[in-house]
Amino acid sequence: MRQAFAQPRPFEDPWLDDLAQQIWSKPEFSMVPIDYEAVPREPYGGRRLDERGLRVVFCGIPSDYGTAFLLHVIEQRVNLVAAICSTRWQRTHPRTDLIARIAGHLGRPVEITANANAETFVRSLRAYQPDLVVMASFDQILAPDTLAVPSRGWLNIHPSLLPRHRGPEPIYWTIANGDREAGITVHLTEPRIDAGPILAQRRIEVLDGDTAGTLSKRLVAEGVSALDETLEAFKAGKAEPVPYEREPGTYEGPVRQVGVEWDQPFTQIERLVRAGHPDQPPYFSYRGRRRYIYAVRRVNPDASSVPAGTGPRTPVPWVGGPADEMLAIVRDAVVAVRWRPVGHTHAVRPLAKQQFP
Repeated sequence: MRQAFAQPRPFEDPWLDDLAQQIWSKPEFSMVPIDYEAVPREPYGGRRLDERGLRVVFCGIPSDYGTAFLLHVIEQRVNLVAAICSTRWQRTHPRTDLIARIAGHLGRPVEITANANAETFVRSLRAYQPDLVVMASFDQILAPDTLAVPSRGWLNIHPSLLPRHRGPEPIYWTIANGDREAGITVHLTEPRIDAGPILAQRRIEVLDGDTAGTLSKRLVAEGVSALDETLEAFKAGKAEPVPYEREPGTYEGPVRQVGVEWDQPFTQIERLVRAGHPDQPPYFSYRGRRRYIYAVRRVNPDASSVPAGTGPRTPVPWVGGPADEMLAIVRDAVVAVRWRPVGHTHAVRPLAKQQFP
């Protein structure tokens, strides 16, 4: 796994080095746009980017996931000719777009669009004469005319072992479904969700304690090498996309707010909690209000010691226990539920047809 940056710093630019170190020092990666308020105080001070190689446009949402890939493209001194920012997420996340701020710091143009298939945007993109567009977490589905602009295609970096877990939130479903293996895939984009020939893929084991956040970070650490491999293959004229059929494969839609059903095995509930951490925690209702779960643990090995009919199937206050924990009985255990009053910061009010490839 990629480690925190050591001296000498790779960007040779204080603002980018500090930003990268802050992201990679996190124990978990989030898919929610980063709330990063620091701004550059000096002009870009790093080495110049390549201006002769493949003309690359970067396209993404400024989450830990998307920003980490943009920073890696810059670290590799790729010929970055522009960045694309979506304004669709601004409706639910009114933050300064970090993707645009990074590109501006580098002196690179920024294109901002609410509709990447609009004729005006397609004309603007065409003017950059891109060879490739690199997409890392983007909330718009692209039409054929948009996909046809770069001479060698759009590359999507999707955090699953395609064709398994097509759809906007594959890391969530990887953990929720109990997969023992996860992966990240670089593929050519088609006008279907997470379809298109595969260019590079990495596999890793899902650890017993993995959350969506820890797994996301480990996948990005693998994904940067898959992206490097792909860009090198295109540069050498040796890219060999491997077609795949969508079947056998899986597709899961966006995750909405999920209420826990307590009459389930502990392992299933625990997976649901880990899948939802840190962005999409499941909830339960207590006294008319939702409480969002960010950890659950066994108190007793099973529920057989509790007389039938005496135990709650929903959490109740734990007398003498921590203030942020409650007790519940599930199908095969007594559990302590750790909760917070606020949760599910990701896509609280999702837009129509919103997708995160």
